[in-house]
Amino acid sequence: MSILSAQSIYKFTISLLFCLIINSLQAQTDKKQPEKDKVKLLNSITVQADLASIVISSLGGDSYSLEGGVQVDLKHKYFPIVELGFAGANKVSIDDIGFKTSGLFGRLGIDINLLSSKKDSKPTNNQFLAGIRLGMSNFEYDITNVVITDDYWGGSETVIYNKIPATKIWYEIIAGVRVEIFKNIFMGWTIRNRNLISQDVSGAVSPWYIPGYGINTGTNWGINYTLGYKF
Repeated sequence: MSILSAQSIYKFTISLLFCLIINSLQAQTDKKQPEKDKVKLLNSITVQADLASIVISSLGGDSYSLEGGVQVDLKHKYFPIVELGFAGANKVSIDDIGFKTSGLFGRLGIDINLLSSKKDSKPTNNQFLAGIRLGMSNFEYDITNVVITDDYWGGSETVIYNKIPATKIWYEIIAGVRVEIFKNIFMGWTIRNRNLISQDVSGAVSPWYIPGYGINTGTNWGINYTLGYKF
């Protein structure tokens, strides 16, 4: 998939996502409710950091990642979110093939609070969330010490690939919880199932690691553990 077509898919999906959000909110607004039961459209904005990525990166290893997000509370039910981060990897295989990359990534999505308030129950800020993300990363990567063997003529040569450009798009299905541990301070975790939209071209050199996505497989799993403050 070319960079141009990948970016077109990304823009189209973002537009579709916002249309669905607006239509859903409009449908909620059109319903007649008693004045005392009406909930404000915009209630708060939460800024949060992912603690899991900080801890994992500090332990060393082949990859690292730092990320955070800004989330909006709409009617205490819908939570649009923007997540931004920086990630990279530096790995040498058992065959002495090296891979190195780093780059920025972003995700746009929405969470829905599946907990509904019952009449005469005490209000709570705790949430059980399900949601979706659309992620994108534009980055460059290097691959070194690749040995290519000529099966017909014999012999081999070592090839180095420098600054190969790539754009990858994926989506994530998430589920998790968030609780208020102190006034306006929230902690929570989400489990994420990630799936690539941008597939590698058959026979082409492909990245081992994608910033924001992880190891380059058709699907993988991840977890985020966040600490946030609500304004």
